Order: sequence, then structure tokens, then C-alpha cells
Amino acid sequence: MATVNSKNTGDELGMEIRRLRDEKQALQNEQASRRDMKTRIDEMMRFLNDLPCELTEYEEQCVRTLLEKITVYDDNFIVEFKSGIEIQIDE
Repeated sequence: MATVNSKNTGDELGMEIRRLRDEKQALQNEQASRRDMKTRIDEMMRFLNDLPCELTEYEEQCVRTLLEKITVYDDNFIVEFKSGIEIQIDE
């Protein structure tokens, strides 16, 4: 009977180790994703801070540097910046 309990405990321990490894990997992926986003935001902030003045007109270079895409819907649109930040603008 001790052998059966020992085997079950070993299986449970193995499953727990796999679960913890998966959880660790997920946390490392999330951390890398956050570092990447922070880097992109820092780059965007440097670009904006280096602009000589406040923008009052359309600037092609700024749009290409800052924006990834704009998605237009019937009642709103979503502006996605290259930093990964999205802003929804309602009519």
C-alpha cells in the first residue's frame, strides 16, 4: 500500500512541477512583453520631446513614426500607436 501512495505522490509532484514551469514561462513572457512595450513608449516619448514645437498641422513624418494603424467603424474609430497603446474615439 505504501508503494501506491508513493507513486501517486510522485505523479502529483510531477504535475505540480510542470504547472509551476508553465506558470514561470508565462510570467517571463509577460515580463518580456512589458519591457518591449516600455521600450516602445520610451522611444515615442523621445521622438515627441525632440520635436521643435507644437504640431498644428499634419506632419507625414510624425504620423509614420507614431501611428501603427487607424481602424474606422460606423460609430467610432481606434487609433493604434506603434507603442502598442490604443485609443478609441467615439463620434
